[in-house]
Amino acid sequence: MDEFVKKIWGRKAVKYCIFAVLAAMALISLIQGIRNAAEYSQDFQWDAAKALTMRINPYDESLSPGGALNEYGFDKYYLQMEANQFPSLLMLLIPYTFLPPLTARYAWIVSNLIFTAGIIFLLRRTFLKEADSDIFIVFMLLLIAGTPYRNQLGVGQHTLFSFFFFLLAVWFSEREDKKAAFTGTVLCLFICYFKYTLTVPLCLYFVYKKKYVEIAVSAAVHVVLTFVAAVWLGDSFINMIIKPLKVSSALAAEGGIDLGVLLHGSGSAYVLAFIVMAGLFFMALRLGGLEDGRSEEADHDSGICMDGGFFSVLILWSLIITYHRTYDFFVMVAILAFFQRRHRPLPRVLEVGYGVVLLAVFFVLRVFSESMGSKIVVGAMYYVFTIAVTAVIIYEMRSKDRLTGR
Repeated sequence: MDEFVKKIWGRKAVKYCIFAVLAAMALISLIQGIRNAAEYSQDFQWDAAKALTMRINPYDESLSPGGALNEYGFDKYYLQMEANQFPSLLMLLIPYTFLPPLTARYAWIVSNLIFTAGIIFLLRRTFLKEADSDIFIVFMLLLIAGTPYRNQLGVGQHTLFSFFFFLLAVWFSEREDKKAAFTGTVLCLFICYFKYTLTVPLCLYFVYKKKYVEIAVSAAVHVVLTFVAAVWLGDSFINMIIKPLKVSSALAAEGGIDLGVLLHGSGSAYVLAFIVMAGLFFMALRLGGLEDGRSEEADHDSGICMDGGFFSVLILWSLIITYHRTYDFFVMVAILAFFQRRHRPLPRVLEVGYGVVLLAVFFVLRVFSESMGSKIVVGAMYYVFTIAVTAVIIYEMRSKDRLTGR
């Protein structure tokens, strides 16, 4: 079968035809996403950031609307405020608040298109730098053609923004100039926390890389800015943490296939998420230690690029341990990094499984309008694949344990 696929793919006419079809699908998806974003972009949170600049508490307006912004006509563009971001994160949107609401929306669309180009560029420079060029092109076209990306763009979400700065932090962390690497990594980590439900789990990659100071400094800046916001709004520091969480907790059972949906928004979902995060944190520490003590023999025997492998595990779990709608799942294209093996190949079933799950999330759910039945089936496949990938990394970790004598 492999030889047959290689033979077919080796024919330029077939390959270029596939590229053309995917490019057409991507173009149609991109145009529709832009049109939707120009009309909606309801998740942009420009209104919440604007309220913050005006010393109007956006969390109080979200929890108990008092009409404080009605006189400014913001309701024409944002029907209901949902300030579910911490104030230090909302501050990142302040540059957009100098623009009128509609102009700011268009500026956010352009920004997200730039972030998209940046994500593609940075994936090629970091986790997917070893990927076959044709395969890379196919996956990037699938990224844009898929429903998650189109909806992400259309609703004005912030995952493109955050994922771009996370990848930029990874890129900076690999620079040889230590001062530039530290400064760039801290700044980009500070910004990437905007979509913390995705990037906080992903930042365990920096624990694995032993970038403890960078994580601590980037987080400390948010603590300082939260104090500033508390003074600015005349509220307590604790409320600046609790109130955004109250707003976001109302959506706990309304995600796609995450644990909150699976457990109907019960408290046990948070307990399970904590357990998973603890396990991933332990893996980050152990893998980081093994990377320090690895030998050429161990590296050859494991046959895996552990950076891409652990990064893929973090992506898979980050999308289901906390609330995520399926528009965040466009980051699944980066799991291609898991399959960049150096020596020993992975079981074919994992490669097939990845393709099936990716296509199911990107296209099949849309065909069935994300009905409950389709989400159950796709969700089951996703969970099985996630556990399988995690099991492979744990096996690799234990193999390196033995070979390094740890």
